[in-house]
Amino acid sequence: MKGLAVLPPDRWMEINLLDTLRRQFCDELHVFNYPGGMGQLGSKSWRAQRDELNHRLTELAFSLKSSGKLDFIFCIVYDDFLLVDTAKKLQELCVPLVNYHVDMAFQWYRVIRTAPYFDVLAVAQLTNAEYLKPHNPNIHWMPMAANPNFYFSKAAPARFECNVSFVGSFNPFRRALLAACVSKGIRPVVFGRGWNSESPSPYRFTWGPYKILHDLRYYARARWKAEGSESLVGPLRRKYARRFSFQELEGADVQGPCEDESLPAIFNQSQVNLGFSDTGWHSETTIRQSGSLQCRLRDFEVPMAGGFYLVQEAPDHAQYYKLGEEIVTWSEPGEFLEKVLFYSRNERAAARVREAGQQRALRDHTWQRRFDRLFSHLRSQGRMA
Repeated sequence: MKGLAVLPPDRWMEINLLDTLRRQFCDELHVFNYPGGMGQLGSKSWRAQRDELNHRLTELAFSLKSSGKLDFIFCIVYDDFLLVDTAKKLQELCVPLVNYHVDMAFQWYRVIRTAPYFDVLAVAQLTNAEYLKPHNPNIHWMPMAANPNFYFSKAAPARFECNVSFVGSFNPFRRALLAACVSKGIRPVVFGRGWNSESPSPYRFTWGPYKILHDLRYYARARWKAEGSESLVGPLRRKYARRFSFQELEGADVQGPCEDESLPAIFNQSQVNLGFSDTGWHSETTIRQSGSLQCRLRDFEVPMAGGFYLVQEAPDHAQYYKLGEEIVTWSEPGEFLEKVLFYSRNERAAARVREAGQQRALRDHTWQRRFDRLFSHLRSQGRMA
């Protein structure tokens, strides 16, 4: 099979999606990278670059089709990059056209302009999927997964390098919970951006007049129908909240960003790996849960690597794992602390969970299985031979 993948140059996509397509499905895979675009709509130079990139994408797709080298197109794109006219032209090629949406909790609406031109909208979470159906009823649930060729660790570590670890960027909700660990005598090892002055925080963004008007024009009505007043109040509240910053997390072992190639070893060699499904937000004096919970790539990477995983429970977790047996979940800060303390001090209890979780991930949560289901769905729709 010969395919075209259209996505940003993110390392996790190369490790998980592209590697799986090349190894398992495609004898020829062409990749078209574009530099994101979300939040850059206010820039005239970006819009000019976007127009040129869309032109190049169209030329590439038509060239591949005319030379018999195009059997399907797999995209991870928002409307911030993909133009409606480009989506229409890609549809004219009459090859299966899929867009994979990986942030349904917070950015579900950013595909609705181009959605009608895709054969399938694959979604990583079912949250808000019903709001996409008016724009494209062919929704296919394609949860995140992990690539065993990268993450699978065959042996348990002889000794743990970390007692408790967390891999992820800074936000105040995470900081508050990690600070609670410190208060109980646990010194978590933290990898990621924004946790100290040496690595810039990603917890910032800007709004320009063009972007505001663009989003009001194309997304306000759909968001109002789905979210009500929260579609207006929520962004304003979060923008106000981001004016305030917290002091650096004290008492933790802050390592800064790590390379992707280090992830399997970190997960495997930590007795307890922490996961937060809620990004949360803060005001000047308080920290609150956002209420938008979603499963993440980490939920499959950690068990695949043979790591014990303690994660804030999201709606889909029980569909992926036996909770308490293959992964362990928590819902409230008190429960979080109780379980961190227990599993960080009970290696045998953690080992039973990590072994069962790895077996489940290897059996059910590989990207090969996800693409098998996607292609089977396309065949059932008569879109793929």
